[in-house]
Amino acid sequence: MQHSSDVLRAAGLRASAGRTAVVELLGRQSCLLTAQEIADQLREQGSAGSTATVYRALETLHELGLVRRFDSDGLARYEPVDPSGEHHHHIVLDPSGDVVPFDDAELERAIVGIGQRLGLVVTSHEVILRGRLIDEPPESD
Repeated sequence: MQHSSDVLRAAGLRASAGRTAVVELLGRQSCLLTAQEIADQLREQGSAGSTATVYRALETLHELGLVRRFDSDGLARYEPVDPSGEHHHHIVLDPSGDVVPFDDAELERAIVGIGQRLGLVVTSHEVILRGRLIDEPPESD
C-alpha cells in the first residue's frame, strides 16, 4: 500500500478513494481478477464507486507499473505487481478458460540462462501456458 501511495504521489496523482479501494483489494488477492470482479467485490464491501471508476483506476495503476494486466480470450484480468519483483506465472485451462497461477524455480533459472546466452539481463518476463488437465479428454469439433 505504501509503495503504491509513493508511486502515485511521485506521478503527481492523489490517492483517490476509488484508486485506494482498488489497490487495497488487489493487495489482498493472490492472483488475477477482472475489473468487473473487482467492482463487484468493492460493492459487496460497501465501497462507493462505479465500475467506470474501477476501470480508470486499473488503467492508471497499470500505466504506473503497479498492476499487471493479463489478457486471455478477450478478457482482461489484473493482479498487483510486487515491488520486490516476486511473481508467478499462469496456466490457462482449456476448455474452461480458468487461470491457475504457478511458480517454478527451474523455469526462472532457465530464463536467466537464456538471457545470458543472448548477452542480456532479463529485466521482466511473462510466461503463459495453455493446456488441459491430463484426465480431461480434448474437445471434439
